Amino acid sequence: MITALVLTLILGVSISIHELGHYLAARLQGVRVPAFSIGFGPPLLRIHWKGTEWRLSLIPLGGYAEIEGMAPDFSPGTQHTETRRGYAGLSFFGKTLVLLGGVLMNLLLAWLLMAWTYTAGGLPVPVENHAEIVEVIPGSLAAEIGLEKGDVIVAIDGRPLKKFTDLNQIKKTVGEHTMTLLRNGKKLTVKLYWSGKRDKLGVRYGPELHYRYPGFGEAFIIAVKTSVHFLPDMLRSFVKGLSGVLIGKPSPDIVGPVGIVNLAGQAARAGFLAVLRLAALINLSLAVFNLLPIPGLDGGRLLLLILNVLSGGRIRPEHEALVNFIGFAFLILLMLLVTLQDVQRLLGG
Repeated sequence: MITALVLTLILGVSISIHELGHYLAARLQGVRVPAFSIGFGPPLLRIHWKGTEWRLSLIPLGGYAEIEGMAPDFSPGTQHTETRRGYAGLSFFGKTLVLLGGVLMNLLLAWLLMAWTYTAGGLPVPVENHAEIVEVIPGSLAAEIGLEKGDVIVAIDGRPLKKFTDLNQIKKTVGEHTMTLLRNGKKLTVKLYWSGKRDKLGVRYGPELHYRYPGFGEAFIIAVKTSVHFLPDMLRSFVKGLSGVLIGKPSPDIVGPVGIVNLAGQAARAGFLAVLRLAALINLSLAVFNLLPIPGLDGGRLLLLILNVLSGGRIRPEHEALVNFIGFAFLILLMLLVTLQDVQRLLGG
């Protein structure tokens, strides 16, 4: 129940914010938006304000903004005039702003959420010459000598670590060794004998992490810089993951509805900050996904807009509508394939 609530809230807000971006970009240019809906399906509540009917609809996963002139009207006697009204009458840059408005709003929300988590949860600062144990494998040598999760190893055989990976030096020499570690603020020395008959010590570890707590302004700037660095990698992961799905090679680079439900459950169990981090990641993912040049997505519409300009306006509205319809059908097929991949991964297939 909590997982469903968390997922509904994250997706509902993220998609509604995306549509709000389209709405604001249209209204700033004087384009009418007859309806804006939070959710899909039959409206439960209708409010008229600023020339728009604001709806709260039955199915909370999603939303939409009806922008005048964006979907051509092919009814008799209206086609010629409709193509010049509303969105269709905007300049190239005006249309681009409307198309990218949703992406910009998802990015803004992601940055705000990231900044919030940085100020509340802190920014990790790795101590490269300390090795922190994050997991001890049951039955391993590490478990036998009493190592615990959270122990911080600072020296091997009396020599301070230069890098946290120096913990592996133990495995290079058969014989007795000592570890100097910090546990709950106290320094301890642990003895062990490495026989060379095992492959691993039996721990997962990384650099010790300290945390600093920046102000919100600094945290926001860090969030923007982090996402700018991260977005190209995310785009490559999307392309790689979608390509893998289409050729029948499942990839961990992409998850669908089932995978998102699993992530939402993990976040709900981890606490409020984990939910905010997941929400930030989903908004970044929505921004990147919508920029893909697939018809039906904002990136696909933008590509058609550019091609239409380059061709001197030869792409007719009915042709654009057909291409977008095919794109939507492709996206539905893609979603089904990704969902199947999620199920197979969940079942270990």
